Amino acid sequence: METAVSRGHLPFPFPKLNLMLLFYTLFTLFMLLWPIGLAIFFQRRFSVPWWLFVVGMVTFVGSQTYHIPLNNWLEELGLIQPLGEGASHILRTSLILGASAGISETIARVIGYALIQRQRPLEQKSDALFIGLGHGGIEVMLIGGVLLAASISSLWALRGVDLTTAGIPTESIPLVESQIASIEQFSLLNVAPFLERLIALTLHVTLSLLVWQAFAKKQWLYAMVAVVYHTFVDSTAVYLSQQSTNVWRIELALVIILIPGAIYLWKQWPHNEQSDHNKQSIGVGWRLFLIALQKELVQLWQTKRVFVIGTVFLLFGLGSPILANLTPQLLQSIEGAEQFADLIPTPTNADALDQYIRNISQFGFIIAVLIGMGAVAGEKERKTAVILLSKPLPRWAFLMSKFTAQAILYTGAFLLSSLAAYYYTYLLFEPFRIWPFLLGNFLLLVWLLVFTAVTLLGSTIAKTTSTAAGIAIGGAILLLILGAIPQISPLMPSGLIGWASQLGLSEPVQANGGALASNIVLIIFFLVTAVAVFETQEL
Repeated sequence: METAVSRGHLPFPFPKLNLMLLFYTLFTLFMLLWPIGLAIFFQRRFSVPWWLFVVGMVTFVGSQTYHIPLNNWLEELGLIQPLGEGASHILRTSLILGASAGISETIARVIGYALIQRQRPLEQKSDALFIGLGHGGIEVMLIGGVLLAASISSLWALRGVDLTTAGIPTESIPLVESQIASIEQFSLLNVAPFLERLIALTLHVTLSLLVWQAFAKKQWLYAMVAVVYHTFVDSTAVYLSQQSTNVWRIELALVIILIPGAIYLWKQWPHNEQSDHNKQSIGVGWRLFLIALQKELVQLWQTKRVFVIGTVFLLFGLGSPILANLTPQLLQSIEGAEQFADLIPTPTNADALDQYIRNISQFGFIIAVLIGMGAVAGEKERKTAVILLSKPLPRWAFLMSKFTAQAILYTGAFLLSSLAAYYYTYLLFEPFRIWPFLLGNFLLLVWLLVFTAVTLLGSTIAKTTSTAAGIAIGGAILLLILGAIPQISPLMPSGLIGWASQLGLSEPVQANGGALASNIVLIIFFLVTAVAVFETQEL
């Protein structure tokens, strides 16, 4: 069998940089992170608890659990009809879609406020605004980040492809061609999603304040106004999208409709509410974070976890191509299994990649649970958390230093495993395409960090390490179960595994940018929730 060694060269081409693809990557990352940056600024300004932001995120996600089935039911009844050029009943469909969104999300807000008020009164408007930031912020991440990434990766794969053979309906081909043309060159239309999400975020904050007024003044007319206003904005957006192809004309119309809400929001803005002046400056907080991070890295080194994790991942990298190469020989050495050895085709680098992915996916999340389950719960048990937080170390820095230290550890481990797997595949088979293979390892790293964030949340919730392990394993199993649901599996951690399992081979690969974006959102959600939980705990 001819290998790279027999040919006497090791290909290591540098990838050609596509500026438009780089732009979309950075723009998607911006869409995922700017709501969190805005929330951090607001939280420091008004000293509101992070759990209110989490409530806002949960109300949006919760509303979609019945909003989407409601739309499907209305579609089955014929009340919602397909939209498109020449479609009838556009106005009726637009109004029904807008009303279903307004009613569904307002109900979720009302339930959220009702549950909160059973625990504590919402006395300040800043509380309602922070809930609105959470509600609108997670929508920005999911629609402005995840949906954008999924759309761009799908359209990018269709460049240069004969669309008549791609399974696209004939009537939709002109639209898809125009969309492909629009993503291949930069224009102001490329940043239109940001303006659209900014409008949506402003609307959600305004609606959150209206529902808060319904509770504060015990006048449910405010909640009805929220439903009507939400319905009007969404219906207009849907209707105009069917009547005009001019994006800026649509956005201008939405801005005009939003002006009354923005004026109301400005007049109700809590200008007199002040933040805690004794609060640490951002610079001091980050310096304390770096000190805490150094402490975590030293602890990982002293407890030999760096050596253990590095060794395990190195074995993954070295053992996968070797095991793939020796599988036929192993079967021949087992009595009674010789007859099956001839049925196995000659191993290739695809078998080595498959073995590598399976080793990491089967044991990776277990490693994340074992390493992270005592990160916070262990310090609670040993009472060291009280000492560290009295320095004074901000609670967010305490948690983020632990996650960051583990992320650095796993980054180094994946670097070892990927280089080892590449080298031994180079020796035994056709070598991997190096840059796609490294991208695949980055996707595996993000996959592992999702379980790391889940474990950190479990360790934050729990009082003991054993309880933290149970919560983390439960969360990991839940993610694995969600990954088995066909409708959402491409966006779950399993979607990253599916994408990574194709990278490095010579065959063309269908990118899944939505999976990468959605798993970054999962990490953000779990980390913000961990900070929110930790802020409420007395140590």
